[in-house]
Amino acid sequence: MDAHNFVIAERLTTPIAIVNEHGGIEWSNPAFEGMFGIDAKDWLQQAARVVGGERGWLQDFFMDGVEEHRAVDVEIEGRTFRVEHILNIGGESSRAVALWFEDVTQQRQMEQAKSDFTAQIVHDLRGPLSGIQGTLEFVLSQEGSKLDSMYSDLLQEAQRESERMMGLVNELLDFSKIEAGNLVIEKEPVRVAGVLKRAVRSLQQVASRDEVFLLSAHGRDVPQVIGSVEKMTQAIINLVSNSLKFTPKKGLISVGAQIVRNDDVPESIVITVTDSGMGIKADELEQIWKKYKQSGTKSLRGGSGTGLGLYIVKQIVEAHGGEISVASIEGIGTSMVIKLPVKKASDTGVITASRTLS
Repeated sequence: MDAHNFVIAERLTTPIAIVNEHGGIEWSNPAFEGMFGIDAKDWLQQAARVVGGERGWLQDFFMDGVEEHRAVDVEIEGRTFRVEHILNIGGESSRAVALWFEDVTQQRQMEQAKSDFTAQIVHDLRGPLSGIQGTLEFVLSQEGSKLDSMYSDLLQEAQRESERMMGLVNELLDFSKIEAGNLVIEKEPVRVAGVLKRAVRSLQQVASRDEVFLLSAHGRDVPQVIGSVEKMTQAIINLVSNSLKFTPKKGLISVGAQIVRNDDVPESIVITVTDSGMGIKADELEQIWKKYKQSGTKSLRGGSGTGLGLYIVKQIVEAHGGEISVASIEGIGTSMVIKLPVKKASDTGVITASRTLS
């Protein structure tokens, strides 16, 4: 920073510090010193370390390609601070970053209260919905039932709507966990082939009912990734469910996986969910991953969603160290592409997925 900016930073009431990659404080304003005192050097040095293969939060600001104004939420001395990267300082031999510390403890407490309230509402809704679903499935599964076609059609429609409502309720629960930073991802070996089979099998009946062909194809040598079987399955189910909304009768949805190699060594796995549906307008492609955003294309199956399904998928994929993209042509179809790193079994443990702040 130049002399003028130093003068401004000195007068600000928000803590600001220039920190090197080892956690050393090269400069700080009075607000920083008043807020954290001499203890700051201890937790900054801790944040600069790599422990058990996990980088401290300070290391993220020194990674190549990190954009300015990137931010993370950090617990410091019992309070939550949003630490924002203002600018890089120094050269290759001596690197430092200017960081802005904003106390967001009260905001996070309010978010947690909102998340707890949402979780309670969802819990109260899931019980009755599960009962309704079970009753409908029992009635419709009875062989030799004397229900005429009108009543049978009405019950099937009720079953579809109860499934849709359960999906909306589950999305709200996951969203509340993500917003509160409480979406825990178990880090365990995950058989991608098994995840794809499980996701396709769970929606095969729905696809048949909607007269859509749902297929799964992958090689036998697809390696494992490290993550959560449950959450990865949910991500694939969300993508396939989304395709079902926009794929017409006699259409096709295919779920596949392939390996990306580097010198014959598996480097990543690419999972694709491709449909022959209505496609997405080019100017809407970047919006579909945002919360509450939906494509302008109306669902062929009726009803509307929360606008959270694809947002949740993106959060799950990124929590697994992966990335997701989309390619689509109106009137032709859409392909969702997930790329996941192949990791060692030693990477197992637990991680917590939270919002990406930028």
